[in-house]
Amino acid sequence: MSEWHSLRSIQEVGCVCPRRVVDGYGAQFANRLITATVNPDALQSSTPKPHRPLGVTIIAIVAAAGGLLSLFGGASRLAGMGTGPIALAYIVIVFGILGLALGAGFFTAARWAWMAGIVIYIISIGLGIAEIVYGGNVGLIGGIIRTIAGIVIPIYLTRPKPKSFFGKGTTSPAP
Repeated sequence: MSEWHSLRSIQEVGCVCPRRVVDGYGAQFANRLITATVNPDALQSSTPKPHRPLGVTIIAIVAAAGGLLSLFGGASRLAGMGTGPIALAYIVIVFGILGLALGAGFFTAARWAWMAGIVIYIISIGLGIAEIVYGGNVGLIGGIIRTIAGIVIPIYLTRPKPKSFFGKGTTSPAP
């Protein structure tokens, strides 16, 4: 029994863990995991998370879908199935990866996603124009959508409810 060690909170739920798991950070992790299993509210913060606005949910889906489409579009050009400059295909792939990350960040209310979304979508206006000019038929459609999203999404994200959701402002009305 010398290699087994139990903590009081772990004993309360009837679990005995090996010493190497319970010592140090493993003990804290095991305690939180077991406590969360018994009481799921134990890992929740004391302040309630604001309700995600419908527009943020839509933007999360649009960002993730746009990211996937950008990855496919850039990859199709690299595979020789599309037209346009190769450099543009690489840039589109990078924006595809950023779109997937932004979609996840918007959906989970990551604080970085608010500012990153504004910056990336404003920059994407230039990419959208380049796709319209140099991207062929597929680039034309993608460029139009990217340019519109680059204008609409930053404007929406600076509104009070989305800002509050990302912890960047308050929802109280201005006097």
